[in-house]
Amino acid sequence: MKNIFSFMLVFLFSSITAFATDYYVAPNGNDSNSGTISSPFATLNQALSVVSPGDYIYLRGGIYTMASSPIVITTNGTSSANIHVYAYGSEIPVLSFNDTESSSNRGIVLDGNYWHWKGITIEKAGDNGMLLSGNNNTIENCIFRKNHDTGLQLSRYSSSATTISQWPSNNLVLGCESYDNKDSTNENADGFAAKLTVGTGNIFRNCVSHHNIDDGWDLYSKTDTGAIGVVTIENCIAHHNGSLTDGVTSGGGDKNGYKLGSSAHQVNHIVRRCIAFQNGKHGFTDNGNIGSIEFTNNTSYNNDGYNWHTRDGATHIFKNNVSFENSTNDRLRGDTSAPNSFVGATGGFTVNSSDFVTLSMGSNAHPTSNGFLNLQSGSDLIDAGVTSSGITYNGSSPDLGAIESGASSGGGTAEIILTASAGNSLVNLNWTINNLTVTGLEVYRDTDSDPSGRTRIAQVSTSTRSYTDNSATAGTTYYYWIKANASINSNAASATPSGSSGGGTTSGNRIEDNDSRTISYDGSLKAYSNADNGNAINLANSAGKQIVWNYAPASSGTYQLTLRYTRKSTMNSSVFIAVNNGSNQTLTLPETSSSAFATVSMSVTLNSGTNVIQLTTNSDGESADIDWIEFGSSTSKFDDTKTVKESVSLVSLYPNPSQSVLNIEIPETKNYNSLSIVNMSGVEVLKRNNITTHNTINIDSLAKGTYILKLASESTSETKIFIKE
Repeated sequence: MKNIFSFMLVFLFSSITAFATDYYVAPNGNDSNSGTISSPFATLNQALSVVSPGDYIYLRGGIYTMASSPIVITTNGTSSANIHVYAYGSEIPVLSFNDTESSSNRGIVLDGNYWHWKGITIEKAGDNGMLLSGNNNTIENCIFRKNHDTGLQLSRYSSSATTISQWPSNNLVLGCESYDNKDSTNENADGFAAKLTVGTGNIFRNCVSHHNIDDGWDLYSKTDTGAIGVVTIENCIAHHNGSLTDGVTSGGGDKNGYKLGSSAHQVNHIVRRCIAFQNGKHGFTDNGNIGSIEFTNNTSYNNDGYNWHTRDGATHIFKNNVSFENSTNDRLRGDTSAPNSFVGATGGFTVNSSDFVTLSMGSNAHPTSNGFLNLQSGSDLIDAGVTSSGITYNGSSPDLGAIESGASSGGGTAEIILTASAGNSLVNLNWTINNLTVTGLEVYRDTDSDPSGRTRIAQVSTSTRSYTDNSATAGTTYYYWIKANASINSNAASATPSGSSGGGTTSGNRIEDNDSRTISYDGSLKAYSNADNGNAINLANSAGKQIVWNYAPASSGTYQLTLRYTRKSTMNSSVFIAVNNGSNQTLTLPETSSSAFATVSMSVTLNSGTNVIQLTTNSDGESADIDWIEFGSSTSKFDDTKTVKESVSLVSLYPNPSQSVLNIEIPETKNYNSLSIVNMSGVEVLKRNNITTHNTINIDSLAKGTYILKLASESTSETKIFIKE
């Protein structure tokens, strides 16, 4: 019988096919540095000048004072090797521009293709915070604030791009927030815009646009430039546009939640499961676009103008929408034969406050998380709708309105329940999530219970349900929130850490659970009288749960990593260890006697400077409880004058983790003719021949856990690890 460890090594290292590089930028860096984590660049510009397809730029937390603007990006990634600009770990990088208004003074101009930005805040640009003019880009969990024009705008950059085929297409804006954007004329600064010169296939999903001086969303088009492509807006929220968070209001600004075109063209945009409330003018308006806009399962509440405002001659399609609390009857033009509930044209439904859990909004960034505009059990709006393309639901039929009730992945009242417990200069957070398919998770903190002005301290994986704040100061009371999908907020939970300030030890070779170098863990602390610090980390009971440590050795080299743990026979017998996002190595953990602790060791290669070490559970069920990790003496040295690059496959595997469908993108240069999926016991559970450059695999039948995907040809093979949630 094959040894599992040998089996894993063969699979994981059978093919070294391509190189990708990680570059690091930090406010205290230097552009003459090498761009490594221990020797970072100082500016984003320097990283952009050396980046190639497949590379990652990690921005460390802090304020970047941008000396010049705009930053124009024209380099292209590829479909299988995006170029990435990510916030590093849980840190919060802010690109802060010079706050001087000028039409030529944009912040970021993304004119390249196949980029992925994640977790970056862009503020105080003299025009757009970001002009997105390239194709096939993803902008995820970014914040655009206090810019002098629209926070994020899709439009052409070059005036020579005169046809729709040359305009930005197939871009996804996911989980972003835009607020407090204002121009001096109060006419142009929207939260988000896809206007004037926009191609096809662009999507806004799970975004929140609030307190912008003009519109929440603007899809305006002009006769002299031509019609724009269809834009899809899904699961988004627009509120309080026309005024800023400090109370400043606009003069002649439009102040709409969603402004969906102009009289110049008829464009059939798609608006699904969106919410508009308390905007300074209309909630939803076609603005003269008398095409056939699809309005499905939207909610418009208490806007200062019309909740719904459309023009004569329009042929819009209305399904399952709700309008409530407005003294002016909705102005509807098009097909309203499907179930809807509009002001002045209820279609048999009477909507009142008893239909909703609450009519008091939550925080600005996630106003519905406290039950605001969620349907109350017993409302006659539940199961009252009709099925429609792109709408999933729970029950016999879709509900009316944007937020589906029930408890399926197709909808439900989203609920995040957070608890906080204090430790020695740390706070442990644990939460549960109900009725929500999670696409993003963030951790926020403040020293009072008012969510305005709070600080994001971490971004964590979608499967994470715990976090330890090791930066807490003893004796200070902190309030925490979990934010999901950029729009769903937990309750506030508070705790006051004890002990001395400083978050634990920051040096030495042994890292305890209360050490500030224990960055995070997916679980909780469990008391053991024989644990070195009185506690051990008890990981959550499923595959893919992690402990993350930082360790900075005296020099680069090979070190002995030692883990102290306790494991009874019913617990999983091994874990994965990875260093600096490298390949997983399996570490076997022999059984210990009742609650006794033992140690086990392995060799790891560490760079000079800070290294990230990840312990990951590789199977469902209980894992061993971890007391501490320790690093022994170096046994060999690197030549520090040489550049070491990690071998990374250009095969793209997403989403990972996945619940039901796995997409596998293979570069055309790879001639693989088969793929197989193997579980952690070495059993092949799926095989497919005659594969192409794009493959979609249904994994519903697989049990939850960690799997190995193998791609093979006659002469070579390579593997990827993925997790089935």
